[in-house]
Parts: sequence; structure tokens; C-alpha cells
Amino acid sequence: MDEFGVIRNLSKSLPAPPPEVIAPIGDDCAVVRLGGTSWVAAADMLVSGHHFEDWAAPEDVGYKAVAVNVSDVAAMGGRPRFVLVSGGTPDPETALRCMKGVAEACEEFGVYQLGGDTTRARALTVNVSILGELPEPPMLRSGARPGDLLAVTGELGASAAGLLILQRDERAPERLVRKHLRPEPRVEVGLAAARLSVHAAIDLSDGLASDVRRVCEMSGVGCRVDLDHLPIAPDTRRISESLGHDPETLAATGGEDYELLFAAPERTLDALSRESNISITVVGEVIRGGATFLRGRKPVEDLTGWDHFSGPA
Repeated sequence: MDEFGVIRNLSKSLPAPPPEVIAPIGDDCAVVRLGGTSWVAAADMLVSGHHFEDWAAPEDVGYKAVAVNVSDVAAMGGRPRFVLVSGGTPDPETALRCMKGVAEACEEFGVYQLGGDTTRARALTVNVSILGELPEPPMLRSGARPGDLLAVTGELGASAAGLLILQRDERAPERLVRKHLRPEPRVEVGLAAARLSVHAAIDLSDGLASDVRRVCEMSGVGCRVDLDHLPIAPDTRRISESLGHDPETLAATGGEDYELLFAAPERTLDALSRESNISITVVGEVIRGGATFLRGRKPVEDLTGWDHFSGPA
């Protein structure tokens, strides 16, 4: 059973949501309406030995723990406002270093830390809960419609290439390492997309191959994605090939890009491109049926992204 199998099972055990809950479990964030304002809420955890190794400084771990939550808010079309941060560390010095990274991220993304909890643990673990404010109706994973185009912000595969560099202690572009350790959530693009009524969105945390399937599952549709159209930077392509990886496969499955995937009509994506200072690249379309990935017009099988219950504990 993967992470989403666990979530589906847990969802079945929950009672009916109270009237304040607009969108419960199942999206990048839950949506609640309180005091006349709609809010999004999410939480993410980073665990040493599973999400990162010794090559990640505690400051980078703290920063990334906030950034990945901000990305969830961005995927809903929200503006991040508040976080609670809890964690376990082997010693107080590691806790302080991690919280320094948290403070840097909060300043960068305009988020206020309300508090949290710390305790002793064998290895560094950080959990962040976030609240974001919704100026527009939320973008959900369930809104994709046949005929919509699928588009991504920015570039894909850079974070995965950075991870390969870190794992192998290679000398390579610092840009790619930074892409992995300190992601750049697309808040302003998410806000613009919600304002333009993009039909569906998700942040690309587990890899395009997995995340686009989640949009399709929630929307009851299929998709056709052309791997030849994925936006891959030259340094990502060069490093991938030098380390024995196919760049398109890495970009589709590597995960942790924290770019946004949109499903919307062509005219909406054109308007979004005009408003955004981040590139928007069409990579496929929403169809009826299942999910198909193409390379040179030929189907590519067995593409999947990150599984939170795989790998070492």
C-alpha cells in the first residue's frame, strides 16, 4: 500500500465534515471557511534517512520544510500566512540550526511562525503545518475536464539532478543542488491561476508521472502527456546523461520540483503566461480514459514517481 492508499483508508474512517469544511482530505490542502474568510491548511514532514541524508545541513532542512508547505498553498491558489513547526533533533544545537532555516524561509515567503514543539530524537525530523488565505475560490485536483491542456511552470528534473549530485558527491552546478535543497514555490503564479479560474492544479512534489495521475483520478478523466515536451534545462540534461540517467524519465519521475501543474483551456493558459514571469509549458492534454505517456509518439510504460512508504525507514 502506498501513501495514497493509506490516505484513502483513513478518509473512510472520518465522520462527515462540519459545515465549515469546504474541501476535506484529498487535495494539496484542506479548505475551511472561518469568520467569512476561506483558509487552506496542510502539513508536511521531513525525516532524516528517508527524505534527506547527512549532505543536507539542518538549516536547509528547516528551510525546505517550510517551502514544501508553501508550495501546497500555492497549488490551491492561496497566499501562505502562518506556520507551526515541530521537530525532533539529537541535540539542541541541531534544533537551533534547523530553526534558523525555518526563519529564513518564513522571511522569504512572508509567513509568520506561530510556535510549535521540539523534543529529543535519534535523527532530525521536522513537521510543518501551514495556514494560507484564499482570495479566490480554491483550485482543486478534481476540476480537470476533457479538452483541457496540461501545463507546468518553470522546469522539471532540476531537483532530481541536484539530488543525484548530492548522493554521489559530484562537482556540478550549484544551481541544481540549490534547486533540491531550497525549492522555490510558485505562489504568485498560483494566485494568478486561481484568479483566471484554472480548472485544476497540483504541486509537483512526487513527480509529474504520479501527480498528473492524481489529478486524473480526482477528476474522473485521463490524460496524454508527451515527454518530449517537458521543460528540461541544459545543465539538468547534461548532468542526468553524465550520471547514466535519461533526462526525460528523470524529469517525469524524479519529484521534488515543486512546480505547479495546471489543467485549463488554452486561452486561460495563454492569459496566465502573459501575467507570469515564470515560463508556462504545455506538456499534454486531458482526455477520456486512462493516463498515457508518449515518447516520439510511442507509449512509455511503468512511469511512476516518489512513494513515501518506499526506501529506508
